[in-house]
Amino acid sequence: MKTTTTSTYCQTQHRLQLLPNMAIDIEVLENTLNLSIDDLFIMAARVNRKRGFLFVSRLLGKHLPLFPMQSLLTSGLLAIEYYEQITGKNVKEKDSIIKGCFSKDPLEIQEAYNRLSDLKLDLKNDPLIIGFAETATSLGHAFFDCIGHAEYIHTTREEIKGRVPVLNFKEEHSHAVNQFCYIDEHRIQNKKPIVLIDDEMTTGKTALNIIRNIHFKFPREHYSVVSILDWRSDENREQFLQLERELGVRIHTTSLMSGHILFSGETIGETEYDYQPNPRENELHVDTFNLSPFFTPAPYVNGKDAIPYIKETGRFGISSDYKEKLDASCSDATDYLKRNRKGKKTLCLGTGELMYLPMKIASLMGEGVLYHSTTRSPILPISMSGYAIQNGFSFLNPEDNAVVHYVYNIPEGEYDELFIFFEKEVSENSLKEIKQLAKDRGIGKMNIVMFSRVERRDDGAQND
Repeated sequence: MKTTTTSTYCQTQHRLQLLPNMAIDIEVLENTLNLSIDDLFIMAARVNRKRGFLFVSRLLGKHLPLFPMQSLLTSGLLAIEYYEQITGKNVKEKDSIIKGCFSKDPLEIQEAYNRLSDLKLDLKNDPLIIGFAETATSLGHAFFDCIGHAEYIHTTREEIKGRVPVLNFKEEHSHAVNQFCYIDEHRIQNKKPIVLIDDEMTTGKTALNIIRNIHFKFPREHYSVVSILDWRSDENREQFLQLERELGVRIHTTSLMSGHILFSGETIGETEYDYQPNPRENELHVDTFNLSPFFTPAPYVNGKDAIPYIKETGRFGISSDYKEKLDASCSDATDYLKRNRKGKKTLCLGTGELMYLPMKIASLMGEGVLYHSTTRSPILPISMSGYAIQNGFSFLNPEDNAVVHYVYNIPEGEYDELFIFFEKEVSENSLKEIKQLAKDRGIGKMNIVMFSRVERRDDGAQND
């Protein structure tokens, strides 16, 4: 991918040529940490008529593999930036956390994460933090970890049986548009500031949509939108000011980098992935691990199965006083999985909205572990230097075969072991495509990890 960069005083301009008929012009206006765009993202083409490009984060742990602590440190940087802006105070650990976040040295990353773990940022008013599904579920949760007293919930695309979502809004550019929030009303029926967490704002319409939805039902005075990148145009920024005037509220925005972008070219409609399974003779050893003894079933299911969700994801809300128990659960689950780890080069793979818990566990599993996640978003894979998505694979989601998932950037022969995490128990039959993918990529050992399962009586029948 061809990149042209010119600097004019404090503004930095870049032209990124994604495809012969597709380019992005970027003007960086605010960059308080003095970061390079290469520190933060690399570009790819979406398979989406509504938006043709994607800023593929190097720090998020979604599409690109990374040391899991680096993604947790990214949330810490966002929390520090937000805290400093809101309080006017400086965080002395900030420089060492920045250094670790962008380091390639595992020891330096670990040291920075230890500093972050000891840090608690107390705000005058305890906020309600909302992470956007699916990409920012872990970003929001790890941001929440850094705040001294707060509550956290993430939005979801799941439809919960017997529950009416308290919030329902649109993510208009997304492949899956509808977003729901199943928060208990006592968590939001108050005047606490609300902090919305997303990996990127391009227009900011998703944030405006949820603010309108919240304010209509649960009005308050202060909202914040926190993102790694903020590319809102002048017109988009004016829409935020207009909503402030209309509702009589303040909307504060925080990002690591902001500026303007201009897309030129043609968007891409439906496309077929050219990946063809290549049957191999090598064996794939498969183990299944059940983590339900370490986690708490939530009293909710969807309409397709009777398997409960779990509390610790934050989908239904958690408070700061639950953090210690959640950390202990992840530590105990990690000890269990580490005893069964065989590989030296291990990939831990989250699935869909289930990002934070696998990431947290992966961060504790020792050396030689990388992390990223599957997604609902179709992206065009191209084996080309400087392009974000080198290879891609699609499969039916084992938890819901009506939904197609994608996973990117698993090079052949790169890993000798895979841990893939599911929130709910999945059937042996539903895993055929994923097993074949692991085999084709030269992975010798695959571990299926599930956080929740249907309780069974001794006679093998399921409990109601």
